[in-house]
Amino acid sequence: MEKDLENKDAIKKLKSLVEDIRFCMYTTFENGKIESRPMTTLDVDEEGNAWFFTSRNTEIANETGNGEEVTLIYSHPGDNTYLSVSGYATIVDDEAKKEALWSPLSKAWFPEGKDDPNLVVLKVTTDEAAYWDSPSSKMVVFLSMVKAAVTGQPTDPGDHGKLNLV
Repeated sequence: MEKDLENKDAIKKLKSLVEDIRFCMYTTFENGKIESRPMTTLDVDEEGNAWFFTSRNTEIANETGNGEEVTLIYSHPGDNTYLSVSGYATIVDDEAKKEALWSPLSKAWFPEGKDDPNLVVLKVTTDEAAYWDSPSSKMVVFLSMVKAAVTGQPTDPGDHGKLNLV
């Protein structure tokens, strides 16, 4: 069923989906081609912005100016949940935000800790998103598809829609 959501409802849905999936493909358009890299989302704030850590020495940090267009693609096939988020990336130099986002697991990527001089915060100011969310298991979805094929009636793929975040 199509369910477009606006403002706070859209942000609430975005936060819920991202918290369940956590990992995304951070996608940019560089030199005439699409490039994607896996990233771990650390937080989605109350305004719907997504937050990440990266190193000053990565392509992402070197290519990110103020307002680079990006797409974040989240996928959890086991739960039949998918999310595509578009927005604008900026590097944020904010020690308080580093402190707030830091967790012991971050040390796996940044062994020098939160005081690592190369550690930077990456903010994606989200613009809009689209989601597909089926609460059913793979087997239920499969049986629904078989039923639809036999009866000629369309299957119910679950909820999907746009998240208008601004």
